[in-house]
Amino acid sequence: MLGVCHEQYGQSDSLFKAQKLCNEKKYNEAIALLEHAIIDAETKNDPHTWHIRSYAYLQNFKLSGTSNISKINLLDTSLSSALISIKLDTAKNYTENNHAFIKNGAGIYYKLSTILLQDSLNDVKSDKLYSKYKSFTRIINQDFDFKARDVEYYNTMGSIFADLYMKNNFNQKQGEIAKTSLQKVLEIDSKNISANINLGILYYNQGATLMRMMDYDVDLAQLDIIQENAKKLFKQSLPFMIKVYELDPNTEKALESLEGIYSALLDEEKANEFKQKKEALNKK
Repeated sequence: MLGVCHEQYGQSDSLFKAQKLCNEKKYNEAIALLEHAIIDAETKNDPHTWHIRSYAYLQNFKLSGTSNISKINLLDTSLSSALISIKLDTAKNYTENNHAFIKNGAGIYYKLSTILLQDSLNDVKSDKLYSKYKSFTRIINQDFDFKARDVEYYNTMGSIFADLYMKNNFNQKQGEIAKTSLQKVLEIDSKNISANINLGILYYNQGATLMRMMDYDVDLAQLDIIQENAKKLFKQSLPFMIKVYELDPNTEKALESLEGIYSALLDEEKANEFKQKKEALNKK
């Protein structure tokens, strides 16, 4: 559990009471006093004032439930207060605790960013919170390597929106979110199997859907356009599926997709090759 420092130099009576209320877990009462302390001439430039305020708001947010996005303003206030305390704290009396508050809050931002993706499918707000997680993490660790986190976050976003794209009749906006997210993963890790296969499937399914349209009564001019567009989509899918196959030859989805892609591109020799590989895999 995080706690506040108990150094009491230069404190007004109200600031001392606010700290006492925090120790008693009466955070709302403490916050009422602290809102006066941050504008009071005696205490507004005291790093302790902002330090306690950061703590009180952080704990108040936690009491509301760390998944309660509607109370995110409490977390925002906590971390902004910690930053002011750090700026004022030339003696470095509160550095350790202020950094602990920021680290804790940054972790909550990350958790909330993933909740927004999975529960409300709000990519804009989610990405905003993810950016906050990164910016606050950099404050306490300038050398932090975000590559693994970025891959995890954007793979999750890409997977969710690629699935929505398929379910919602190729909703263009959702498709673009999926593509952009998965491309971000591949910019970091070109060998990421999940991102490659999701992008490959996304283009493959588009092409397959167009091919099915050829079964309907369409005129020859439309038929040619549909065929050409389907081929373009299969060709877009192909490099991603080849990459997956190169990374893991036993990925059944890649073998199945490569068979379908080459068949659609009228390369029956290649289509048969991957059909046999898929059958051999299923016999194992």
